[in-house]
Amino acid sequence: MRLKASAPGKMMISGEYSVLSGEPALVMAVNRRVRVTLQTAPTWQLRADDAPPEAIADADFIHAGERPLTPVALALWCAARALGAQPPPLALSVDSRALQQAGIKLGLGSSAAVSVALSAALAQHERLGHLSLETCFRAHDALQGTAGSGFDVAAAWRGGWFAFHREGTQASIRTMAAPQAALCFVWTGQAARTAGFVQRYRQWERSDSDSTLLITALGNETRAALTAVERADAAGFVAALAGSAELLGALADAASLPIFAGGHDHLLEIGRTCSVAYKPCGAGGGDIGIAAALDESRLAAFMHAASVEGYSILSMECDPHGVRVEREEAQRIAHP
Repeated sequence: MRLKASAPGKMMISGEYSVLSGEPALVMAVNRRVRVTLQTAPTWQLRADDAPPEAIADADFIHAGERPLTPVALALWCAARALGAQPPPLALSVDSRALQQAGIKLGLGSSAAVSVALSAALAQHERLGHLSLETCFRAHDALQGTAGSGFDVAAAWRGGWFAFHREGTQASIRTMAAPQAALCFVWTGQAARTAGFVQRYRQWERSDSDSTLLITALGNETRAALTAVERADAAGFVAALAGSAELLGALADAASLPIFAGGHDHLLEIGRTCSVAYKPCGAGGGDIGIAAALDESRLAAFMHAASVEGYSILSMECDPHGVRVEREEAQRIAHP
């Protein structure tokens, strides 16, 4: 028997950074999915994308105390510990290429999607029952070596449009409709290097006595965006995204974070010229941004101008489905 699991990537629409401080976020799961296949095997066989199989130095690595050094082995090791599972040797392949462009990660939460898909497949394989969001949080936090907000994990687990809020270990998720405004997503062509961004944000949050004011203001813009979505208010939604962009600029200055580097500053100017709201999606410094307008003609003008400048308009929609697992039973050959 072979198991196939898949989980969608994510897009942060509003709530960057402030979600780490207990403020809300508006999130969309995207219709680009990582795919995992898993089945019992005589020996460990671990592979990611087109890379050669990972070399497993310790055949009993899944039970060992040390973290594996190779990516698929580490993701499996973290998932097994979160689930309390002790699986036998497995043939496992991970395909996250749908969340890449020309071999470059787009910033769609591939590590979270892989972690959730792998956890779901392993839970099914070990017959552990329903996979909870809390278990997914534990697996991904262990994989990353830090506790993030978890919105990317929630997108992979549940899919759809939703409002996300996490305070400590408690996460609140509310289903949302899609905004009424015209939207498009733009890839800057540069992969963000955001490893130290969260740490720098945390340092600023602790050291700046005025940080609470800016974080609250960012949260209020996200609340305005959520209210606009609930009221089908396109103008209110576009205004909230524009307000978020302005406050992210203030955060970038206050915390010395290159949020608008990697092409976002240029795209922001193109947006202003076309009367379109534009902001980075996520930590910034590259990856993807979102543009929103009241009508299609303004958005079309922005898309054309961005394309002329060498940026890529991405074809992405909401994926309403979260993680899925399918079983493939071995076919029996009928003998005459």
